[in-house]
Amino acid sequence: MRNFMRMICGIVMTLLMSGCSDKNDRIGKTEVVIETDRGKITLRLFDDTPVHRDNFIRLAKAGAYDGIIWHRVVKDMLIQSGDPRLKARGEKLMVDTSQMNYTLPAEIHYPRHYHRAGALAAARESNDVNPEKRSSGTQFYIVGGTVYTPGKLAEVHQLMQDADTLHKIPALTEAQKKSYTTKGGAAHLDGEYTVFGQVVDGLEVVKYLTRTPTDDKEHPLKEICIKRVIVKD
Repeated sequence: MRNFMRMICGIVMTLLMSGCSDKNDRIGKTEVVIETDRGKITLRLFDDTPVHRDNFIRLAKAGAYDGIIWHRVVKDMLIQSGDPRLKARGEKLMVDTSQMNYTLPAEIHYPRHYHRAGALAAARESNDVNPEKRSSGTQFYIVGGTVYTPGKLAEVHQLMQDADTLHKIPALTEAQKKSYTTKGGAAHLDGEYTVFGQVVDGLEVVKYLTRTPTDDKEHPLKEICIKRVIVKD
């Protein structure tokens, strides 16, 4: 009887570990580290957005992001970078940017991936010139985000439903509600941009940078530099 129970426990543990592995596989295994002059941000790239994942890895390994600036900061909401031409302190370009004016097909998997605190997403042109919601080939942003009250979150979601007359916006999941009302995010961007990664360490750096003083065009008054982006093996 004792051996039988041991066998059953072993089978259960194997199934649980297998389930965890499958879940991790869906999330992704590739990690990248963005070294800034204010600290490090570690992100995990999603496997179900392979076009964006592989593009980001290629650019990082090519050094396209090394020495560029965070050129846009939306207070308490997000930080944006990824323009290889915007080098910090007027440093010389180290890569050929002539072939970097391209776009990527949208890989929007909402509500599986949403704009919770720490979300990594691709920037893009607005819907009036980009109805397919194609992503910039190089520019990205990371969400810091403010914490929503339940009422404010419901209001934002209702506005999203009213604005999108072509697609039915699904109801907020319990995971979304909990995340947005405890850790924050940028719920108004959900379903509009490709989210292709998540901060796993250094969210405090992101939130600190979202409080950087800016001008009226959301440009930081003082340069914030990305030293380099490393793809972890």
